[in-house]
Parts: sequence; structure tokens; C-alpha cells
Amino acid sequence: MGNGKHFIITGAPSTGKSSVVNGLINRGYDCHDEIARQVIKENQSKDNELLPWINMLAFSDEVYRRMIELNNSLSNDEVCFLDRSIVDLIGYMNFAGKEAPSRYAEGAKKAHYSINVFYMPFWKDIFANDEQRLESTTEAMRIDESLRNAYNSLGFNLIEVPFGSIEDRVDFILNHLGKIQSN
Repeated sequence: MGNGKHFIITGAPSTGKSSVVNGLINRGYDCHDEIARQVIKENQSKDNELLPWINMLAFSDEVYRRMIELNNSLSNDEVCFLDRSIVDLIGYMNFAGKEAPSRYAEGAKKAHYSINVFYMPFWKDIFANDEQRLESTTEAMRIDESLRNAYNSLGFNLIEVPFGSIEDRVDFILNHLGKIQSN
């Protein structure tokens, strides 16, 4: 953690993260989709425990394993954007009233994450559920708080991305990226 070039985009559910990531992809940036969502999609029709509402630890461990694999496959010298990170696992575990394994914080500290994290705040006007996102607005607001606490406790600098169009939010992130890289 620190001067890494892997920039995290995170925040509560349904805050526009995936849309912004797609906007960054459209502008030619290397981006990686949310792994937790992939694991949920893969396991919803299977008879196993790899779903957060069935076995939070088993699910989180699978997501953690894949996040470590992804981190190990990425160049440490090239900028990329990640839809969520290992720190999100800590936030979601805390939200669920579970203690996250210490290896999650250790893994986050060893990852090549930038200390500067783009944070998408809860936005009630665009909040919507789908087959993988089952939280209520109240739960989403609590997740927002848990995520902020997890990132802050590990010393990350949250850069709040203001509400606005996808293009405006992508512009905001790229403007800040330029400032971060010039320091």
C-alpha cells in the first residue's frame, strides 16, 4: 500500500462503480470487474456455501483468493483500476457482525494498491437491487459506513467522487489521477 498504481474504486452497493469502471474502460484504461459479484453469479445456481448470505467466511475466502491471484498477475508499474479490493471484504465482514481474518488486512497491505481510493458515496436516487445485490437502502447505508471505517482503519485516503453523470465522475477520477501521479 502507498505509492502503488492499482487504484481502487469502491463504495456502497448501487453507487455507480461498475458504470464508472466501464467509462474508464471506454477511455482505454485497464480495469478489473468486481470479483465478489462474479463469485455470486457463479454460485447462485449451485448447491454450495459460496454465497455471502449462506456462509460469509467461505464466500469471502474465495473472493480473497481470487483478489490475491489478480494482484499477483498485474504489473506493479502500470496504472489500473479495481472495482473493490480486499479491504471491502473487511468492511462487509464487519457489516455482517463477523470478524475478518487478519490475513485480509495483511493481504491488503501487501497489495500494490494506491493509498488514494476513489470512494463512491451512497446515492439513494440511483440505488436499485438486482439478482446479486439484495441489500435494502438501510443496509446499503450501513455498508457505506463499514467500508469507510475499514479503509480509514488501514490508513487509506478516501477521495469522494461527487454525484453526477458517468462522464463527470470519470473526468473527476482522471483529473485526480493526474494530480496524484504528478506528486
